[in-house]
Amino acid sequence: MVKLQALQPWLDKHLLFNKDFLTSFRWLYAPSRSSLLFSLRTTLATFVALAIALWMEMDSPKWAPMTVWIVARNTSRGETISKAYWRIVGTIGGAVTAVLIVAAFPQQPMLFDLTVALFVGGCCWFAVCMRNFQAYAMVLAGYTCAIIAFSSVEHPEGIFMLAIARATYIILGVLADDFVGRFFDFNLTTKAHEELNKNLLTAIEGTVKAISDMLAGDELAASRSNELFTAITTYNNNVEFREAEMRGYDYHSGDHAHAAFYSVTAVLARTMGMSIHMRCFKDENLTFNSILPEARDCLEKIIKQLNRGGDYREQRKLLEALRWECRQRITNSFFEQNDSPEFHDEVYNQKILNDRILYRSLSELLGELQITLMEYDKSCHPKVGDNFRFSVKTRPNYSLAWKHALRTFVATMGACLMWQVTGWDQGGGCVSLLCMGCARFCLFENPSLVCWGWFKGSIWAVLIGGIMVFCFMAVPDTIEMLWFVLFIPTMLCGLGIADVKTLPVAASYAPYFFYMVGVNNQSRVDEITFLNNIYTLMGGIFFSIAAFTLIYPYNPINMRRQLRQTLLGNMQQLARVAQRPNPREWLSHTSDAFVTMMRQMNTTKNTHVVQAYSHGTIAVMMIGLNVIRLRIMIDHDIVTDNIKVLLKVVLRRISLFSGRYGRTVAVAHNVISRLRKQEQVEENLSVRMEISAAVSCLTLISDALDRNVAFLDMAHPFLLSEKWNE
Repeated sequence: MVKLQALQPWLDKHLLFNKDFLTSFRWLYAPSRSSLLFSLRTTLATFVALAIALWMEMDSPKWAPMTVWIVARNTSRGETISKAYWRIVGTIGGAVTAVLIVAAFPQQPMLFDLTVALFVGGCCWFAVCMRNFQAYAMVLAGYTCAIIAFSSVEHPEGIFMLAIARATYIILGVLADDFVGRFFDFNLTTKAHEELNKNLLTAIEGTVKAISDMLAGDELAASRSNELFTAITTYNNNVEFREAEMRGYDYHSGDHAHAAFYSVTAVLARTMGMSIHMRCFKDENLTFNSILPEARDCLEKIIKQLNRGGDYREQRKLLEALRWECRQRITNSFFEQNDSPEFHDEVYNQKILNDRILYRSLSELLGELQITLMEYDKSCHPKVGDNFRFSVKTRPNYSLAWKHALRTFVATMGACLMWQVTGWDQGGGCVSLLCMGCARFCLFENPSLVCWGWFKGSIWAVLIGGIMVFCFMAVPDTIEMLWFVLFIPTMLCGLGIADVKTLPVAASYAPYFFYMVGVNNQSRVDEITFLNNIYTLMGGIFFSIAAFTLIYPYNPINMRRQLRQTLLGNMQQLARVAQRPNPREWLSHTSDAFVTMMRQMNTTKNTHVVQAYSHGTIAVMMIGLNVIRLRIMIDHDIVTDNIKVLLKVVLRRISLFSGRYGRTVAVAHNVISRLRKQEQVEENLSVRMEISAAVSCLTLISDALDRNVAFLDMAHPFLLSEKWNE
């Protein structure tokens, strides 16, 4: 017994059936209820699509079940609906383009290959510039065109019928998945609305708690909102899918939800600005601290009402009353300053100006929170006749788009050259699968990781497909027997896709399994055909991996550096362009960049680097918002010309900002000092109010520049050093 106990650690480490090994297969032997239902639903849809394709005696019925598994998503029904819709759009676009290309170049193989490669690369370029499944529709149009065009090389006269057949398979698979899915969608609209409101509630409640903690003296409450930023961005991107689930039964709840999420992001940004003001003026104010208990009490009431639900009119009235109190105190401060015996005391004047800045900052924060509650209330209680619309333009990553387009074009032309030189009869299929792989890889931030998951899934498809072909597929002679034989490997597809850890492998295994099995009415897959299919599949995967490994290989450090350069370039552009930018578009762009940046930090365990990137990205967000506010002040005719000149000097320094913050910070501090002196002698109250707002903005800008040197300076040794990066 003693010897066995001594050997137990060795056994746990080396035996396959230890605890960690079994846990890694929990998705298989102990799946969750949702995973099991998803797998069963998609398996039934697969069999329905396959049965109809066989009944209609189509020439390649395997494409119908392949479509079902390509469309299938376990995250939400709305994603499946949206993906299916855009898949139909992309398929039709690709089929029409394939017909046109084959008709234009019937006897010019090089021009034909070049045109198809350019079209697929162009689709990848546009896909990177789009969002969600609109991007998927573009890549689908690209590789659908390649599949149809290269499949018709030997018989170009039949291109029209081939395009119709391929489009029919795709639409059949989509409709089968939608038909079966409706039997599993119980109260889909109600659940979608509840999920949407739940996400909104989580975001708003977390934001209000962060504000309350910040006002209570927790200086790090706002800076700990990294996870909240990520959650808000994810929730906002998922609104499209909730709208798909509620289509026809809702009145613009999605638009109000978008507005609420963007307003929550603005509240978080203002909370961070308020936190900076409170830190900078902590011991340099007179009366501001007296309003904090009242503000925290108001926020606590809002949190309680959020947990209860219902109407938020009373809470919005409380916020309006508190905002009115802030404005009243600002107004009173002017009269108190003039009547005070300390009127000529510079320290006193500085403190009372700080009070105005703090009151104004709190008032703007509460005003944005009012808008958030209003939009949340309208999302929870949609009304008939509500025509509200909300949209924000996104900023495409053109650099990444060109890289993906070039990868795809070069890989496609290389595979076509191999096909032309060897004359391989399966070359068209290999190039088609290459285009499919490259097009799908360009939708991911880390294509290298997806490439190897795709490769592993293909290997499993070959192995399990080989077992089915050589051992079982010769047996079934009826559709019922075919369903029985394919049931277990098909259920494995669904269980694998439903688990996050196995998703990259299962997403490749599911469609390629049916490609390898090759179910058909007229024939069965023999050994020669199966081996040719292996060469075709592996050839396409090999060229895809080579394209994304050798051409602009993925490097997280380079990716983070490019994101920093893009953010800093956009910040400079914000200060120099003639047209006034939209603050919500800037918030949307920087929030997306923040989430992307945090995903790129998964490759490093250095907390110093993570904090530098997270705080630096938020600093750029803060600088941009305050630059926009300064530009609005300049465009208005309230402030005098000499003040406008001072503000333009700061904007010019930011537009020329190269990362070396010293001179820019010095200019900002100099302008702040001159504005404070100007405010003391200015007689016009409106101008004095604008000066306090300008000092508020410049304080935030200078603080963001001063505390994020490593992030803002592209040549700073802290983030250039490999010691810190890895």
